[in-house]
Amino acid sequence: MKRTRWGSAPLFPGIMCNPVGEAPLSSTPLLEALLRHREKGRVSFHTPGHKGKDSLLAPLLSLELDLTELPDTGSLYDGGDAIEQSERRAASAFGAARTLYSAGGCTLCIQTMLLLGAGPGSRVLMARNSHRSAVNAAALLDLDPVWIWPEQGRISPQQVDAMLKNDRDIRSVYITSPDYRGILCDIPALAAVCRKYGVHLLVDNAHGSHLGAFGRHPLTLGADMTADSAHKTLPVLTGGAMLHLSERTLSYAPDPKGAMALFGSTSPSFPVLASLDLAQAWWSREGVAACRKAAGRTEALRQTARQQGLSCGAADGPLADPLRLTLELPEGMDGRAAAEYFRQQGCEPEYADRRCVIFLLSPLHTEEDFERLENALRRLPAAGLPHGKGRGCGRPELSLADAVDRPPPERVLSPRQAMLCPAETVPVRRAAGRVAARAVCPCPPGVAAVVPGERLDEGTIGLLEAGGYDTLTVVRREG
Repeated sequence: MKRTRWGSAPLFPGIMCNPVGEAPLSSTPLLEALLRHREKGRVSFHTPGHKGKDSLLAPLLSLELDLTELPDTGSLYDGGDAIEQSERRAASAFGAARTLYSAGGCTLCIQTMLLLGAGPGSRVLMARNSHRSAVNAAALLDLDPVWIWPEQGRISPQQVDAMLKNDRDIRSVYITSPDYRGILCDIPALAAVCRKYGVHLLVDNAHGSHLGAFGRHPLTLGADMTADSAHKTLPVLTGGAMLHLSERTLSYAPDPKGAMALFGSTSPSFPVLASLDLAQAWWSREGVAACRKAAGRTEALRQTARQQGLSCGAADGPLADPLRLTLELPEGMDGRAAAEYFRQQGCEPEYADRRCVIFLLSPLHTEEDFERLENALRRLPAAGLPHGKGRGCGRPELSLADAVDRPPPERVLSPRQAMLCPAETVPVRRAAGRVAARAVCPCPPGVAAVVPGERLDEGTIGLLEAGGYDTLTVVRREG
């Protein structure tokens, strides 16, 4: 076979090259892309939490375990089997009254949580930095979202108290904690406000499955339910998540499995479910201690960053994720150029925009992994980074903060009405004044910059143009 540009042998048997060997003509382009990335040998400082270390998950690499619902294996939504036994162990390990497994990611957990904690047609106070899965669930369930904007990355108890005091029709409060930067809300204070008004506190804890190691898991701090994307920070295969329920939730939601079955696939991945089983056992055996050890190493990285003149901003201190390193860059240093520098140093970050670079640390990282990132941090000031653009993640111009740091838009239709209306796709520059029919969610982090039913003003259009969006889906005009 001819050589590819990436080495002297083909990356995968059957991959074809063009006549001059310059570029592959592959029948498996996605597989080839994955193999090419693996060949770069970068340390994963991004999701999933297993970081490519296969020692714990090695038993799942056998295709013989890729099974389906059988008398021997059980059924995810029926209970009374090995899956439920594992879920009960997970509930005990993570401090829940009940835990449900999801092989459909945190999206399935969020859909179930909103159905159980709010219910179709309910009025819900929702943090504007909600993930797109919550926005889409609001449309599916015909929820009436009342948006509340974070202040410096957090929803404060004072904000929630004022909103609930003035709107007694709100049934639940839905927040994101931690947010994508690793900033935590004051869950005990928020839970107290919710109890005061008799509403449920629902927490998108997608990035915080590990927080119980530090006494910061929202369920143990007073939340009614949490959706935990376990694969993001624990040794779990991508798509593995857990919905944790409090004792109070079980008093008004007696059939959570039935609720989850409304949204979930009838063919869940058993290797993903088994990885959740392995993770709960690992957590009970050694996970807590391992996370605390990794947090000490992460704090040392923060100290190194500070010594280089970098700030971790609000993602530092007691209301922050101990296993997330968020670098807020000084004036004149572009975060995407910094991310490209870190890649050249063999460190792949989770996210980068013009203002920051984010790394997810894990107890699965080796000491050599930590040292590689620390050495890269020490050399960063001398790297001579350009002030222009680097290659970031997702849409290159749109900042994480831009998605939520803007005035509240005018609401014309409910999310459900807008998403079910006849729609059309138009150039973004011609969308000003139109009503959005689909959410616009730069991913990562998946935060909704535009919600269906909102009128697109000039400021939003400018933001989306700067973010590289060419077209938008809007409600079709009559006539």
